Amino acid sequence: MEVLREIYFQDQKRKIYENPNWFSTTTDSVLLCKFVSLKLKDKRILDLGSGVGTIPLLLSLKTSAKIDGIEIQTDVCELAKKSIMLNQLDNQINIINDDIKNVPFLFKENTFDIVISNPPYFIYQEEKVTNLDIHKKYARHEIAITLEQLLYVAKKVLKDNGRLVLIYRTERLLDMFEILKKIGFEPKRLQFIYHRKKSISKLFLIEATKYGKRELKILPPLFIEEGGTNYAEKL
Repeated sequence: MEVLREIYFQDQKRKIYENPNWFSTTTDSVLLCKFVSLKLKDKRILDLGSGVGTIPLLLSLKTSAKIDGIEIQTDVCELAKKSIMLNQLDNQINIINDDIKNVPFLFKENTFDIVISNPPYFIYQEEKVTNLDIHKKYARHEIAITLEQLLYVAKKVLKDNGRLVLIYRTERLLDMFEILKKIGFEPKRLQFIYHRKKSISKLFLIEATKYGKRELKILPPLFIEEGGTNYAEKL
């Protein structure tokens, strides 16, 4: 069942085709696009695991940089391409139907200024996903790619001092730091996300630099629901 939605971002909007039976655009992608810091010199951005194209479409409201996206599921990729055409952004955004692990063969090393991703959060355990739709399995669980594989791909195609920007589960923060350091990234900015005050953090946003100097800034906490208002609605 294909539907057309309007997503508002920083007082602007994009139209996005979705299939609610697969998954819908979440606040996670919106928060990630808000978090990413863009510079005038940024010319190339890569989105790993683009889904229906939410992140590239929203980022196009913040930058004129060329944005490439990789999505392994063909039917999902086709929806992303349809949204790009609808928003007349085919000259800026290009979505490729391929496996993220093939990215080093699709692009030269040191190509991108930024690699961004809202990756699968959970380690794959078959017994826990037997009743999930295949699209939801790929979106939520490390079936097609693990966190370490994704970060390795990002490093291969990022320029030196290029930035990696992710949203991830707080319960796997130590995994994230361990893999980043192992591969050659230096965490630079970290922000914890809370649904409301006095709740525990379930998600965090992170920016890391390829071969960067050691310097980590912890940003103020981000509360999604504040005073009964959904934070994402104000972005």
